[in-house]
Amino acid sequence: MAGTIERLTGFLKAKGLSALLPALSKKPELMGALIEKLQGYALAKMESASGDLTPALRERKLLAGRMLFETIKKRLPTFSRATQRKLAFNMLFNNLQTGEAVRERYRAERNEEPPYFFVVSPSMRCNLRCFGCYAAEYEKMGELSCEEVIDLIEQGKKELGTYFVTISGGEPFFWPHLFEVLEHHSDVFFQIYTHGMLIDDAAAARLAELGNAYPAISVEGGREETDARRGAGAYDKILASMKRLREHGVMFGFSTTHTQRNHESIVSDAFVDAMVEAGATFGWFFQYILIGREPAPELVPTAEQRLERFEAVDRFRRTKNLVVYDFWNDGEATQGCIAYGRKYFHVNSAGYVEPCVFVHFAVDNIREKRLAECINSACFKEARGMMPFNQDCRFPCSMIDNVDVLPCLVRKHRMVPTHPGAESIIEGLAPAVRQTACQYWNLLQGTPVGAAADEDAKVGT
Repeated sequence: MAGTIERLTGFLKAKGLSALLPALSKKPELMGALIEKLQGYALAKMESASGDLTPALRERKLLAGRMLFETIKKRLPTFSRATQRKLAFNMLFNNLQTGEAVRERYRAERNEEPPYFFVVSPSMRCNLRCFGCYAAEYEKMGELSCEEVIDLIEQGKKELGTYFVTISGGEPFFWPHLFEVLEHHSDVFFQIYTHGMLIDDAAAARLAELGNAYPAISVEGGREETDARRGAGAYDKILASMKRLREHGVMFGFSTTHTQRNHESIVSDAFVDAMVEAGATFGWFFQYILIGREPAPELVPTAEQRLERFEAVDRFRRTKNLVVYDFWNDGEATQGCIAYGRKYFHVNSAGYVEPCVFVHFAVDNIREKRLAECINSACFKEARGMMPFNQDCRFPCSMIDNVDVLPCLVRKHRMVPTHPGAESIIEGLAPAVRQTACQYWNLLQGTPVGAAADEDAKVGT
């Protein structure tokens, strides 16, 4: 009974807040005071969940949270009324309270935390042919139906307490059912990874009307780097789409893939300043790895470049008016790998449940089993039991850091590659992957990159 009353109280508060925010956006002082209250509440929850972190790591994690609220406070008056309402209701009530009731049941039944979010790629179709695309070799036929994606997200809500879903691909705006799914699950907080060039005025207006989906637009640094990977004129088209989103009041961010070719650009203040000026609220830094279209070892960032990216992201968090994340280099804040259903997983367009969008192997398929059963396979459970794979969580990944982990899981649990050639990263390309891992490990330990290091320590076995 007490839990029901608490949820009802939370619902009424969130409902009132979602109605109040559009009015307060015209009164900056009142709105700022309210967001500071919400920030205090959210940071307190983050801090309580960070008990095992060192003071320095806890501060780094909380800094990202503070920057998120500061950025939203600045941008909120520019968002559409629907975006303002859904930010309040979907994030603060559905995600934190409605979802928490389901998560409590999951913990009691399974004695571990459910994943916080998941990624679904309904289709792998795309109108670009970017070099190094991680998703290029997936089958383009047999994609997920609208009904399958709607049911998948419903399972996430009812069985995992998940109200945060990321949509990827392929190009999500190529998939004809995208807006139908967003509308059907209007109570969910969606992030959409997109090249952005299909977001015309009609799409931007629809996103503003729905208010619950926030694009993360791929950009490779400046004009030269972006056009080199995504085609002539891509950078200007991306900025034009960002302008449309900003004018319609849609919250959006950027996503960039770090390679040796664009290193100098993406770690520069000029790059992030350009994204802030374009209206981005958040940004994601990823790293090129040897999967997808024509894997090229010469594109993989060097150990020194990966470390420079870590330092650049830390600098951006302290000096820029947006919040940024680094998928690999934030391993300390997440206390290691987040894949295999620990905090997230990926469902590809054929329904296979992959540990991560970058780990193209699977055991189960949502077309054969319930989602909760898939993420609790013997394979995923063993992987979670091994985490963190290494005592140094700056070295988190089962594939590009702790390079013996994924091959072991593949062999033991008979994981199948989810597209032709996926196995090359643990076979023919394995020496190149191991060499890069060793160099980065040495750098983290203060050893010269070319020096020898203990193999067991490097791979986290």
